Amino acid sequence: MTIRMLIVDDEPIICQGLRQTIPWDSIGAEVAGEAYDGVEALQFVSGQPVDLVLTDINMDGMDGLELAKELKERWPQIRIIIVSGYDDFEYARRALRLGIEDYLLKPVNIEELMAMVQRIGMEISLDAELEKKRERESWLKWMIQLVQGGAAIRKDADTPPSAAYGQSSYRFIASQLEDYAEWTSHSSEESQQSARIGWESTVHAALKPFDQEVISFFHHPNLLLSLCIGSRQVSQLDLSAALSAAQNMAPPVPRLYFGVSPAFSQLDEAYARSTEATTALQLAAIPEGRSIQFHDEEQISGRSPLPFSPFELEKQLVHVLFHGGYEELDDIIGSIMQQFRERGYLLKEVLQAFKELSIILQRRLHTNGMDLSERTDPFNSGEIDLLTHNSYRAMESLLRKELWSLHAMIHSSLANKNHWIAERVNKHIDSSYHTDLKASELAALLKITPNYFSILFKQNFGKGFAEYLNEVRIERAKASLVGTDERVFEIAEKVGYKEYKYFCSIFKSHTGITPTQYRKLAKTGSSAGKD
Repeated sequence: MTIRMLIVDDEPIICQGLRQTIPWDSIGAEVAGEAYDGVEALQFVSGQPVDLVLTDINMDGMDGLELAKELKERWPQIRIIIVSGYDDFEYARRALRLGIEDYLLKPVNIEELMAMVQRIGMEISLDAELEKKRERESWLKWMIQLVQGGAAIRKDADTPPSAAYGQSSYRFIASQLEDYAEWTSHSSEESQQSARIGWESTVHAALKPFDQEVISFFHHPNLLLSLCIGSRQVSQLDLSAALSAAQNMAPPVPRLYFGVSPAFSQLDEAYARSTEATTALQLAAIPEGRSIQFHDEEQISGRSPLPFSPFELEKQLVHVLFHGGYEELDDIIGSIMQQFRERGYLLKEVLQAFKELSIILQRRLHTNGMDLSERTDPFNSGEIDLLTHNSYRAMESLLRKELWSLHAMIHSSLANKNHWIAERVNKHIDSSYHTDLKASELAALLKITPNYFSILFKQNFGKGFAEYLNEVRIERAKASLVGTDERVFEIAEKVGYKEYKYFCSIFKSHTGITPTQYRKLAKTGSSAGKD
């Protein structure tokens, strides 16, 4: 930092001598100007920035002490060196009372003067750095309160100091890493932290050419919010080019996405603008979307993607969950995600669709006798963080994980019930096959729904209930036809058929011949065997 110095003396030749004969640039100083009395010095300071005033104490009109007093009252940050030709303690005491610690006697020792100016310059630079740090910390505190408090900042909260004066242009830039969940799954916490440091530095470096003061903080491990403060508004074209360059400057991590708010000049707009920047990020995450997205209210509010209807998938999914394999399940998942891509769904809309689908599936599985009381629904429990799972691939992975888990649970449950159900059903059919036996009665006996009973029965016996019951009855009928002399219609009633013609039809469909033909063939075969 180069400090700006004003030389004040009522003898112009002294001013010029001090200005021209001392190599001020070698100690980080420059002479901003000269003044020949206190009034002229005040006029100069009021029009230009000055860090240090070197003034003679004894001048006509307003002397050095009066000038020092005015400077202390109006610009307390300006440092003052008093030069006096009088070895007078009273002058020194009055200077000390004014808070002036830097006091030189004429004739001035150049080396001593340069050393004093250099020391003051270092102190001014240090003070400036500390002030800038305090100001940045003030901005950062204000911004965190703003974002985390949902715009509800207390009236007594500290306002950033530079916001109290001057006209500034503000803009929020939100950034995140593409496919964050996938990246964090195979990177260490140390490398993630290192990447965030590089990420923040990259954003700041990209905006530096525009003289933008950038205040940033991580609102989430995958959301860097940056407030840009400048004396002028940067155009979208220039900003887009700078952020595009930042994507190439970033460390070897996933690509950066950017959401950019409109520029604004009033801080009471800040919360709304920060929200707009993060909203724009959702558009950047859409497949084929731009990775640098400027907030466009019309583009966002005008979106009307086709609605997703989970009811259309319900039967298909339930069928695959009970009867299909993982490949068939993946085909359905791929089809679902393709619909979202084609319709341009935002990630929050994808999540909402998953929530609806999950609720419908759970209700359907419950009616099929599945006990889901100990399962947590990830989509409706608030566990899904869209800043972590910030890509279609991540959302597809979550859906696959949930459906595969349901598939495994269903088949594990079915396997455990298979042996028990087979025994109960076989026993009941053996004792009641001759009655008007119905699948719904067996389902009620087993305390499961008819639909679930149908699924389990087919898995255990390889065929439907009605087909299996007919086979049992026909086998019993065949035994009676061979082993007794009962008439055919009596046998039909005995095995559970009230209509003789229906019995004959079922019997022929199973054996290829009528009951009477079967009996004759059986007796013929028996007689032949005796011969």
